[in-house]
This record gives sequence, C-alpha cells and structure tokens, in this order.
Amino acid sequence: MQRSSKIFLLCSPHLGTLDNWLPVVTSMSNMLNKLNFTLIIPDATIVRSFSIDNAMVKISNNIFDEVLIHAYDDIWIKHASVLDSMKWYQNNHITLRLFSILRRLSNKQFFSYFLTWVLILLRNKIYKKKFKINYKDFKGPVHHADILLYDVHVEANRMISNILMLFDDSNKYSLPHALTLFVHSSKPKLFNINNKDNLKVYIYTKSQSKHYDMKYDIGLDKIRIVGIPRHDIKWIETVQNESPSLPGQFKNDNTILIFSRNATKAHLLFNKKVESVKNIKKLFIDSMGMKVVIKIHPNEKHEALSFKGSENIYENIFGLNNYGITWIYSDLHPFALGKGKKLAISFNTGVVLDMVAMGVPCVEYIESTNNSKRNVTEFSEYGFIERASNEKELRIFVNKWLQNPNKISMLSSNTYKEFLPMIDNTSGNIATEILHDNGIHI
Repeated sequence: MQRSSKIFLLCSPHLGTLDNWLPVVTSMSNMLNKLNFTLIIPDATIVRSFSIDNAMVKISNNIFDEVLIHAYDDIWIKHASVLDSMKWYQNNHITLRLFSILRRLSNKQFFSYFLTWVLILLRNKIYKKKFKINYKDFKGPVHHADILLYDVHVEANRMISNILMLFDDSNKYSLPHALTLFVHSSKPKLFNINNKDNLKVYIYTKSQSKHYDMKYDIGLDKIRIVGIPRHDIKWIETVQNESPSLPGQFKNDNTILIFSRNATKAHLLFNKKVESVKNIKKLFIDSMGMKVVIKIHPNEKHEALSFKGSENIYENIFGLNNYGITWIYSDLHPFALGKGKKLAISFNTGVVLDMVAMGVPCVEYIESTNNSKRNVTEFSEYGFIERASNEKELRIFVNKWLQNPNKISMLSSNTYKEFLPMIDNTSGNIATEILHDNGIHI
C-alpha cells in the first residue's frame, strides 16, 4: 500500500517563514483533514520567537502532527506539538546556550579533555526523556512523494544543506520569509539548486520575478505572482479571532503601536533609536496623553551599549513605574495589535505592510543625521507610508494625521494596490495548486 504524502514546512531562517506559509497550510488542512504536517526547525533558537499569546502558535499547534527541532550534533528532537517544543526550549534554553559556548571551547586542544564530561552532562539534560532522531536515520521519515514548503532563499545556507538534500526527489514550494517587495541587485550571483525541475516559487509582486529567475535559474514558468497570502481578509479575521485581547486600557483608539527592531550599525544606530523613543514619549504620552503598545523584535531583548553591560531602552525612557499604565510590551500578532488602532510607528520593519493591508495609518520614524538614507526602507521610498527623519517632521505628520487619518490610510492603500495584486482567496488557490500538483484529490 502506497504511503500518503506528508507535508513538511521548513521554518528557516526565522519565524517569518511560518507566519507567511501558515494561511496556505491552514487552507490545506481545512480541505483535507487526513493530511499529515511536520514542522522542521533547524535552529533551536528560532523557538524563542514563539509566544503563547501569538495566534500563530495556537493555530500551528492544532495543525502540525509533529515538530522536529535540531539542537546540536546530528541529533534531532521530535515533539508531539508546537506547544511541547516551546516548553522544551523554555526549560533548556540556558543549557543550550551553555552547551554551544563550551562546545566551541572544547575544540581547542587545551580544553577538550576537561570539558568532555561537562558536555556529556549538558547533552543528557537537553535530550532527557525526548524522542531523538539521528541525522543518518532522518531519511526514514522523508519519501519522494512528500512535499516541502520553505523559502528558496535558504538554499544558500550551508548549515541546512543536509536537510534540503533529503528533499531532492520531492516537490518543493517557496514563499518569501520576509515582507519585502523590491530587489535592488540587478545582477544577483547565480546559485545552483539540485532539483530545480521540482521547484515552484510563489512571489508577492512582479518586480521580484526577474531576480528569482536570475539568481536560481528556475525559469519564469516556475514563478507564480500571488500577492501576500497572509493579507487575505478572512485570514486576518481568523488571526484576530484566535488572539487574546490587550489589557482594557490599551484596547481603545487612544493607543498607538510601535513596531520596533534591534539596533545595528547597518540599519538603526543605538543613539538614534534612544533619541527617537524619547521624542515619541514626549509627543504621544506626555503631550497627547496617549498610550503605547510595543511589539519588539526577538533580537532586542537587551540592547548592547558596551562590553560592560546592556540597557533596556523602553524601560529607561518610558519608566518601569509606568508599565501597564502608559505603555506595555505585547507578543500578539500584528493583525491583533492593529485591530481598532489609529496609528502605527515603524522602526524600519516590514510589518507596516500588515498595517497598510488593514487600513491602519503608519509612519516610518527614526532620527537621522543630515538626511541620511541609512534607515530609509522601500516602504517609505515607494510611498506606501510616510517617513519622518526628525522630531519636527514627526510633528508635521501627526498634525496631518489628526486632521485626516482616513486620507493617510487611503494613500497607503492605493500604493499597495498599485504594486501588489489583490487576489481573492490566494491562500486557497496556492493550497489547491500544491495538492493538485502532487495528485492529492480534494
């Protein structure tokens, strides 16, 4: 008897891959409840981005039949659910980090003998009472009739090339992990993929097609322009319905959102981020009496100031005494956070597209020196949202927003429609095509 096809979703390079594929996976699951889904997480640290408050976790937990997480060495740990994998990571994240550090030290000859027994103890703790799969046995669960959902971008990642090799005989489907629209490299370096004949790439907009064809040499006939599946109206409503509510005083329209990101030399200088947060507090909290909900990036739990320590920007500026009164952090999905809100401020993140799709007015704001282009994103460059590069420009935007917020959201929506196709039930269409390609009858 022929084994039924399994559907594997490779969650790499980060949580964004799961976020963007989940509406399609949910459509598949709704079409056929007999399908088997496996979530592959090749880096255990990706799990730290999972939050029990995020509707994705609840939805994923009800769909995936198993979760395979790579910890270290050639060992994978099999979990019965997404929630189980989160509990495992929470219980072992310190041990995992310590294991990583000590293993690097053990590679040095002087340390190897002394640390071997410590590594054995840590390894036993990490793998305790868990179903383990060695990489050499990994091929067992993978069959040529199985399906891989992923982002073709990770083909160039040597760290997971051994995983991708398992699917050389399987059909693979790609969806971008990030909400980016434009590719600025006119001549990308060609990267050869083993089974290009078995690959189909879904992209958001026509402007991405040439880049994907040139970079992976897959042919335009293998590329589908589908818009952004997670922006299906029904999917946005599903996420909102599956999400818990913000605390009472932060539910109303007197609350603004900040979509934050970690400070880096490449995108967001630390001192400019500090200055921007101070100006936001002065304008929105102190002057306008509004409240603030902050969605932080997983990498900015503690912003490094120097080798001596770290500083929590929001705690220091907004004040710990005011937490829960004038400001809070939230791990809710952006669709849940944006519901009923009148303004979102982005520190150079792609989440603004989610807000535009929902009709929430947005502004990109980071203090910049001498009109620096360092922090300008494609979203403000192409007119999806406005940009403020200093406090004066932010106040000018706020005045326009107060006078006519609908005009701002309408301009953003019009730009969205200009660049992105609006396809009804695009998630369902993709799900149907993938199942049909693999002879799975609905």
